[in-house]
Amino acid sequence: MAQTFERAQSRLDNIKSIDPLLSALRTLSMGAWQMALNKLAKIQSYEKNYSRILKEILPHISDKQFRPSEKKKSPPIASAIILIIGSERGLCGKFNQILALNALAWIKEQKFPTYQVWAMGNRLIRELERMKVDISWSHPLPASDVPTYQDAYSHTQNWLTQFESYDFNQLFLIHNQIKAGSNYQFGTLKLLPYELNTMETEPEQNANLWPPSIIESEPDEIYYQIIEQRIALSFYQVLLKSAAAEHSSRYSLMQDAKDNAEDIVEELNRIINTERKRKITQEMQELASGAGLLDN
Repeated sequence: MAQTFERAQSRLDNIKSIDPLLSALRTLSMGAWQMALNKLAKIQSYEKNYSRILKEILPHISDKQFRPSEKKKSPPIASAIILIIGSERGLCGKFNQILALNALAWIKEQKFPTYQVWAMGNRLIRELERMKVDISWSHPLPASDVPTYQDAYSHTQNWLTQFESYDFNQLFLIHNQIKAGSNYQFGTLKLLPYELNTMETEPEQNANLWPPSIIESEPDEIYYQIIEQRIALSFYQVLLKSAAAEHSSRYSLMQDAKDNAEDIVEELNRIINTERKRKITQEMQELASGAGLLDN
């Protein structure tokens, strides 16, 4: 019984020591989760303004293609680039494993002539390497904060240069995206070639939202600048959705771990209190027996 008491006491001390860590991780995950959602909401307002400008510019555009007119038959890199975006840190359950399995299944369904797998997030990279996936390009994600727009813009500028040089024909983004609450789901997005939304190419129904536009710069230059920003915004939104899904998953797991720890603490306290009562009863019996009040 003494061994059971000491073991229960030791386990109780250990769990109490990690409880502040669980609470801190849960709080940090919730903060990063909300930060990603707040940035997503702000990005949507920027998108609306860009869409409004596009509607004014499109009637004056002569060429809406990024690539030159001449075409190459076989891209030197691959026909399609599949960029899978995972997590940089652990403690998020099967977040990266499920993403990798869904991504590989999706790639198999597409039947690309040639393709390369790119990956972002060291935890995802390890998972893909464990599955023997050949990764042609990889890049880490921020470990302590959500991604920045500057990083997204820098990446998309490099990819646009490769795309315009016909190094590849398509670029797809694969990620886990936040759903309702702490749930997330598998998502894909074709980033390049960039496709305008149908609503952006239709005339504005309410023409009184803005005064008549005065275009002093070259419309083509404005168009290309807006499209570059829109591509970067699309990629940045995917990064934020993935980050929100990751942190929501981690928050949920930390909450479950804290609830489980509280249940264990309650059970261990019950064991310890029962053992203490047993010891007190035993001591009382020994005292009474020593005083001759009880038979041996």
